[in-house]
Amino acid sequence: MSEKIKTLSIFLLVFALFCVLTLAIHLNSDKLFVFFEEWGLFREKAAMEPLSEERIKLAFKEWSLEELINDERCSQDQSMMLVNTEFALQDAFEPLISEYKDTDVYMNDCIHDAYAALSAAVTQKTGKKLYVSDDFRTEEEQKALYEEDPLTATLPGASEHQTGLALDVYVAYFAGDGFIKSPAGRLVNSECWKYGFIIRYPSYGEESTGIRFEPWHIRYVGQPHAEIIYQNRLTLEEYVEMLSPDVWYETDDYYICRTQLPYEETFIFPAEFESCVFSADNTGYGILTVKK
Repeated sequence: MSEKIKTLSIFLLVFALFCVLTLAIHLNSDKLFVFFEEWGLFREKAAMEPLSEERIKLAFKEWSLEELINDERCSQDQSMMLVNTEFALQDAFEPLISEYKDTDVYMNDCIHDAYAALSAAVTQKTGKKLYVSDDFRTEEEQKALYEEDPLTATLPGASEHQTGLALDVYVAYFAGDGFIKSPAGRLVNSECWKYGFIIRYPSYGEESTGIRFEPWHIRYVGQPHAEIIYQNRLTLEEYVEMLSPDVWYETDDYYICRTQLPYEETFIFPAEFESCVFSADNTGYGILTVKK
């Protein structure tokens, strides 16, 4: 009986390999890659659980807002802003942008180091240099693009490019939809989360984002958000929505909380932490990302 099972197992394995090879022959490598990415195959789910009252009692304490503002471990950036047609940028919004390494590419201050690391990884692993075709846009530039092509361009105020958090990237001979046909494009799509980026408009996300698959459009959100979004096949819209207001969540290395603005003068916060970043999310809340 065991010999029959062994024979059957070998047959099934060979059959499975045959099916994969047949699929690879009939599909382009980029389409096969997108298929695996779309269905989240070979991904390990990233765990994020709400904290119990007992856990909060053990690891949290009451802080005053003034204490945290003056704590050198705490900082503020714009990394978790949700920008789309439903949540357009406010008129008073001012992006925190600067030039990237004398390249005439302007991006949000919080993504410089992350993009440098991603770019270096692409060169190291594929031998190709990663370039930026589209970076920060002013409202006027976005308006001009929209008036020129309203079917493709996003409404002024609804484009992430106006925050400097989004970049359109390419390598030589592979740009736009063709980016995914290159090893560098596939690397960016499958590993940019390691550097705090997500593919903002993934192949499985059109129903949520309203925008078709854009393998070239990366967006910085930082960690652990990028890992959670990628590994769990989420869009940024879905991720922000799943963070219930004023609930603390925990991953292996972080605490996360989406909280109503404005803050109370005192609130419960982790007693011990390495760093804390606050970002308004452009929906009337702010997201606290606390590294343990």
